Amino acid sequence: MTIQLPILFQIILFSSIVGLILAYLSLQIAPKFGLMDDPKSAEHKVHEAPIPLTGGTVILLVIWIATFFFDLSGENPIKGIILASSIIYIFGLWDDLEHLTPTIKLIGQFFGALLLIQNGVQIHLFDSPEFFIQPGAPWDVILNISLTVFWVIAIVNAFNLIDSFDGLAVGLSALSASFFLVISIASGQTEMAYFSAIILGGTFAVYFYNSHPAKLFLGDSGAQTLGFILASMAILYRPNAESQLSSWFVPILVFGVPLFDLCLVFFSRLRRRKKVHSASKDHTYHRLAQRGVDLDRAVLLMHGVSLILSVVGYLCLNLPAFLANSIFLILMSIAVSAFFILDKNYE
Repeated sequence: MTIQLPILFQIILFSSIVGLILAYLSLQIAPKFGLMDDPKSAEHKVHEAPIPLTGGTVILLVIWIATFFFDLSGENPIKGIILASSIIYIFGLWDDLEHLTPTIKLIGQFFGALLLIQNGVQIHLFDSPEFFIQPGAPWDVILNISLTVFWVIAIVNAFNLIDSFDGLAVGLSALSASFFLVISIASGQTEMAYFSAIILGGTFAVYFYNSHPAKLFLGDSGAQTLGFILASMAILYRPNAESQLSSWFVPILVFGVPLFDLCLVFFSRLRRRKKVHSASKDHTYHRLAQRGVDLDRAVLLMHGVSLILSVVGYLCLNLPAFLANSIFLILMSIAVSAFFILDKNYE
């Protein structure tokens, strides 16, 4: 099945329209089910009135409706991603309603990752003949599965943590979906291209209501589901790269902003002996605001950095391995420098 651009535009338009309709309806329904974010529930919240936590429900319904309408629901491994992401959504929705403990959240994410692997979506790094580490059987299988679980859980929590200001997480999700759409077209992965178009359309719709001032929030159900789906798509992608040594780090660049924020928050809280899972105003955009950057502009800056990193990652795909990895190391050095600058004297 070849990729047809008119169908891609139809999918994006269809998903956007369905998402806008569902988002509008969710604003009316959410109060009846108690699916609201009360600003009095935590000190770090800045909105004044309760806001619906329905972004995740909208995203998942758009995926189910669009995949069925365009006959993608029977395609593996897309079907596996949808089924596994539904597990993540259920635990996220449960958390939105009941405020789960971190342990139960991790259990849900772990089972979602295992279901994903069972459906054939997993990292194949340690059994690749191009990779510089060759552990051999059975360690290659064990390491591949372990790395897949770690990757998925890391990205899920990165998107969940960074979803603390209007439009930030869903905007990053839209950029990532756009990137996967472009590279899947380039690599000829038809099902992935169509699925990326669905995610892109759905995030467009939710962004309309989630941008500042937000009328609805993603909630844990939305941020975790989007993080899970995008992490899965990064695994699913098969690049037409010169070498796997030139492409292994591209997903890290695509998710560079949420991963940076995750590391900044995690290590900063460990240094200050704070609870890692507790909510606080110590994210990247809070620290930028402390240095005089308006919060809205901080969000746009982070979106811009994410776009640049994705473009650099795409360009690295066709570079010699040494040059591509050198660029990655330079970017990592810049990230480490930014980490210490933002964490210095932060209270």
